[in-house]
Amino acid sequence: MEEQETESTEQPEVMTLVQSEDDSASLTADVNHIPLASILGLLHADQLSGLLVFETEELEKSVFLHSGEVVFAASNHASDRLGESLVRADMLTPEQFREATSHYKPGVRFGKTLVELGFLSPRELWTGVRMQVEEIVRSLFSYTKGQVRFCEGAFSPDNVVRLALPMQRLVSEGLARREELQKFLEYLKRPEVLLEAVPQSEASLALEDGEFLSIFATETPFAEACDLMGWDALSGADRVQQLKKIGAIKIFKQNPIDFGEDDFAKQEDQRISEMVTEYSKLLGELVMPIVALEGGEGIRIRLADVLADTARNHSSLLGGISVGPCGMLNPEPIIERALKMRGDREEIISVAMGELVAYLEFELKNHPSIPSAEAILDGICDLRAKIGMPAPGQI
Repeated sequence: MEEQETESTEQPEVMTLVQSEDDSASLTADVNHIPLASILGLLHADQLSGLLVFETEELEKSVFLHSGEVVFAASNHASDRLGESLVRADMLTPEQFREATSHYKPGVRFGKTLVELGFLSPRELWTGVRMQVEEIVRSLFSYTKGQVRFCEGAFSPDNVVRLALPMQRLVSEGLARREELQKFLEYLKRPEVLLEAVPQSEASLALEDGEFLSIFATETPFAEACDLMGWDALSGADRVQQLKKIGAIKIFKQNPIDFGEDDFAKQEDQRISEMVTEYSKLLGELVMPIVALEGGEGIRIRLADVLADTARNHSSLLGGISVGPCGMLNPEPIIERALKMRGDREEIISVAMGELVAYLEFELKNHPSIPSAEAILDGICDLRAKIGMPAPGQI
C-alpha cells in the first residue's frame, strides 16, 4: 500500500457519521486520529443501539450496544477466549483449562463444557462471561491503530448472555488499563529485562502464542520478538502481560543484583496493596452514616451476608474473610490473599470488592432515615477516583 505523501495539505477523512433514510446511524473512524473514548462517548451520549466493530489487520472485536450501554462483546483474538480470561481471573486453573480444551467439541460452547466437567457452576460461568466481556471492551483502549465502524440497529449477539454494563465505567477503566500497559511496556524495553517461556504452557494456547513463546527460549529481547511476530510494541506488551497472568511466561532481570524498589513486580504488589486499602477505606466511609443512625450490628450482619455471597465467586480473595464490628473490613488479610493470587489481580479486586461497594451504596440510597444520599456519595468522589471508580452520578 502506498504511503500518503507528506507534502499533501488535504486532511484525511478520519470519522464520518451518516444518517440514513430510516433514521439509522452509521459511523466509520480511524482510532489513530479519533480516540476510541470519544467515539464511545458519542454513542453513549446519543443512547444509540447497534454494533460497533474494531478491526486491525490481525483481529476483529465487536461490541453490542443498547441505548448507549454495553450488552455484549466478542473477539477473534486468542487472548480474549473465555478459557484464558477465566484463568487470568483465577476462576480456572491452567490444568483445568488444558483438560477442558481436550474435552471440547466443536459446535459446543466452551462454557458448557466447563460446567459439565464440574469446573464452574452456572452462576460462576455467568460471572466469568461478564468479566470476559468487560475485559474485551477495556482492551480496545490499548490499540493506537485500527478502524472502527458502527451500525445502528437491533443486533443480537450469537450468545444467550445479555448484560447491562455501564459505558462510562468501562471507558474509565479502559483508559487506566492503557496507562498501566504503557508503564509495563517501558519496563519490558529495559535491556536487563528477560522473558522466559514456562515449559508445557503452550499446550493449551493458540498456535500464534506458541510461536511467540518459542522465541523466548533463546532469550530474545522483547523488541526483537515483536519484530519477528509483526506486532507493534504496545500489542506485544499486552500479549506478554496476558501470558504472564495465565502463568505461560516469566519475567526476570538478567542481573539479580539490580533488583530494587523500582522493580516492576514490587511496584505491582505495592499497587495491589494500595488498591485493597483504598477499597476498605471506601467501604468504611459508606458504612459510617448507617452505623450513626442504627448502630453497628445490623449493618454488620447484612454486609456479612453480602460478603459470603460474593466470596462464592471470589474465594481466593474473600473466602473466610469476616466483617468486623460496625461493618468494617480489615484490609490486611485481604492484602495477604491478593498478593498470593494468580491471574488479573486488579480485575478480581475491582469486581469482588466493587460488589460490596455497590451494596452499601444501594443501602444508602434506600435507607428510610436518609432523605438524600447524594451529599454522602459526593463526599467520597475523590476516594472512588483513587481506585478508578467513576462518581456515582456517572454510572
